[in-house]
Amino acid sequence: MKIIVLIIITILIFTNALTDAPNAIATLVGTKVMEFKKAAKLSALFNLVGIIAMSFINFSVANCLSSMVNLNDGGMGYIALLSAIVSVIVFALIALLFGIPTSETHALVAGLTGSAIAIYGIDSVNMNEWKNVIIGLFWSIIGTFFISIIICKLLKNVVKGISDEKIKKCQIINTCAMSFMHGAQDGQKFIGILIIFMCLLRNTSIPNVAAPLDYIEVIIFTAVVMAIGCSLGGKRIVDNIGTDMAVLNIREGFFSDIATVFTLLIASLTGLPISTTHAKTMSIIGVVKACGGKCNYKKFLGILKAWIITFPICGVISYTLAYLLS
Repeated sequence: MKIIVLIIITILIFTNALTDAPNAIATLVGTKVMEFKKAAKLSALFNLVGIIAMSFINFSVANCLSSMVNLNDGGMGYIALLSAIVSVIVFALIALLFGIPTSETHALVAGLTGSAIAIYGIDSVNMNEWKNVIIGLFWSIIGTFFISIIICKLLKNVVKGISDEKIKKCQIINTCAMSFMHGAQDGQKFIGILIIFMCLLRNTSIPNVAAPLDYIEVIIFTAVVMAIGCSLGGKRIVDNIGTDMAVLNIREGFFSDIATVFTLLIASLTGLPISTTHAKTMSIIGVVKACGGKCNYKKFLGILKAWIITFPICGVISYTLAYLLS
């Protein structure tokens, strides 16, 4: 059971890199600044750096996920963890098949909650950490939307006199920053999951506040697995976000990337677990709104529906699987 759980967690980290990390390069590829393969490799490098660096800057996102539920119970804890992870992978792979960018953040939260309730009851869920998830949800959707509008309004006239070549270079820098922040956010979530696994393995209580130096092997492992997944990319999702949903020019792509980086940075520094998918998508919608660009709202509504059903579907799958296995 222990080996199986570790393998499944590894698959989950890799799956996230395939389905979520591509958001960081969506506008870079969509605006024709860099071809997909080169962008994916660049993103992989900065995801790796972001995971390691942010772990020693602010470890609170990892602590939020590791203390989301109480699984301090040997074999049953493994079942709960396994059920949660399987629900996320199943949902993510279905989304990947249809090219829909999903939120592994909320899938993880829903999966952990569903399996914990099935085995331990509602009292095993830490509602204080759920509060942070809800705040992060509003910040990533509503906050990013308005931030992208503000950034677009402030910088629209400033960049008019800047050449396209300079904007392209700035956009590459933005992509590096966004990849760094994706690693900083999502990498910590999986570190939190691995902290739960390590505590079950050692038969110790899951700490409310874990120290990064105590889990350095977990941090490195997560960074390497995610970097490998990022280097392979998720081209259908890049196309869905970067070209199919909205058509941005290089300046608009530049505004979108700045807004996304700002949103992720604030969330990481304040310990809010947010979805990079939500932030990236809403930054594009905000820029389109502010700059008068074209948006395929039918495509956006399809993505929005996927976000809405993430909680109930992952929660039900995880609950059902944990109930059957227990």
